[in-house]
Amino acid sequence: MNKSPVIFTLRNSFIFSVLLSISSTSWSQQNMTMMQKAQYTSPMPSLMMLVQNNADVLELDNEQLDTVREWRHRNHMVSKTLMKEILDLEAEIKTDVLDGYSEDEMEEMKQKLLEARGKLIDLKYQCISTMQKTLDKDQWQKLMEIRDKQMRITSNKSGTNEIQAFLRVSPMPKFMAVILMHSAELKLTPEQHKALENWRLKNMNHWASLFDQVLTEEKAITEDSLMMKSSDELMKRFEDVIEKRREMAQMSLACRDNMRKVLSEQQWQQVVTKLNSYR
Repeated sequence: MNKSPVIFTLRNSFIFSVLLSISSTSWSQQNMTMMQKAQYTSPMPSLMMLVQNNADVLELDNEQLDTVREWRHRNHMVSKTLMKEILDLEAEIKTDVLDGYSEDEMEEMKQKLLEARGKLIDLKYQCISTMQKTLDKDQWQKLMEIRDKQMRITSNKSGTNEIQAFLRVSPMPKFMAVILMHSAELKLTPEQHKALENWRLKNMNHWASLFDQVLTEEKAITEDSLMMKSSDELMKRFEDVIEKRREMAQMSLACRDNMRKVLSEQQWQQVVTKLNSYR
């Protein structure tokens, strides 16, 4: 039995609902807290802030506090710089792809983005390793309970996690979202509508599948990093995630190029204007 139409309907319904949420919210990267930025820019858990903010609850002694403070003093600005670099590169990619940058130019930008993400993952792994060595077994267990509670609270905040996840998996603008939400304003001809819909039907299932795979594997990487799986193993798995991200970015570029062929100059400028209004 062929289940692909059902899968498409479910995936498309979820992604479309997220797109509508993005279009109707004032949420932006610039409004994120430091913790949200840390979670957004890397799948690795961000433990330093949790340890520091809950030092009393964890009952850290003076030696442990000195270790935490020393590590933070040595690495805090490095972490902030990498997070800012990732967010700035994503913003630049969103702008440049609308300006018609070639695939080679986009590839250079993607490599810079992936390199920054890799450095941040390495830094967070070092942080996790340091914290696990510094805390005793009971303190570590308490820290994991605090983290789980915080994640549950965050997950219940108006779907923000889903929006962040949707934006994180690919920094490319969501071109098809404008067609789905503003086709009447664009005044598409029947031929244009058919051409765009054919592309969407042909590619949407695969894009949605990649989206799910990236989120699932990122979650697994997060959990396994807390279990102190080897850095080499985790980075190899992260490379697989990068390849899926790369494929999603290429699909977004292909969507842009197809849309540019189908739409008139005026219609394309309307798409660009709408996308810019959601940023």
